[in-house]
Amino acid sequence: EKFILIMKKVLDNFLSQQHYHELVEYVNNHEWYYNPMIVYDKSNMNPEDQGYAGPDTPDDYQMVMPIWRDGWIHDRFIVEIFSYYLNPSAWVRIKANFSPKRNKLIENELHIDANFGDMTGIFYINSNDGYSHFRDGSKVESVANRMVIFPRETYHSGTTSTTDHRIVINFNWFGSMVE
Repeated sequence: EKFILIMKKVLDNFLSQQHYHELVEYVNNHEWYYNPMIVYDKSNMNPEDQGYAGPDTPDDYQMVMPIWRDGWIHDRFIVEIFSYYLNPSAWVRIKANFSPKRNKLIENELHIDANFGDMTGIFYINSNDGYSHFRDGSKVESVANRMVIFPRETYHSGTTSTTDHRIVINFNWFGSMVE
C-alpha cells in the first residue's frame, strides 16, 4: 500500500495566553457527556484483530462536549474564540473530547471527522503522553495550546494517555489553512 505524505501545520502557542487561560478555566468547569464509543465507524474492524476496541471493550469510551453541530451553536464562547483565530468561511463541526487517564496508551482507529468541509484542526488543551497519529505514520504530540491543521480528508486518530487526562477540541470547517 502506498501512502502520500500528509500536509499539515503544527502551531504552538496558538491562542494568546489570556484566551488560553480563559479557555482552560471554561473547559474545566463545563459539563461533559458520556460517549460509549471513540470512533463511530467500526465497520472495518474485526473483533479478532489485535487492537480491536469494540463496544465490549472497557477502554472504548470518552466524554464529549458538543460545541457546533448541524448549524446549531452549543457553545458560543468556544466558537467565538476559535472563529477569531481560524477565520472559517463556515463551521461544519466542533467537538471537545475528554479521554480519562488510562493504564496503557491505546491508539484509536484512523478516521476522518466529516464528509464535507475543507480543513480539520485539533487543539490540545493540556500536555500529556498521548498524541495524534496519521495514516502516513507521523505523529503530533499532545502539547498544551498547540493546534494541528490538515486537509479534511486526512485519516487521523488520537490515543489515550497514561500521564493525565487527554483533552482536545476537534474542528472541521470550510476555509483555508491558517497562515
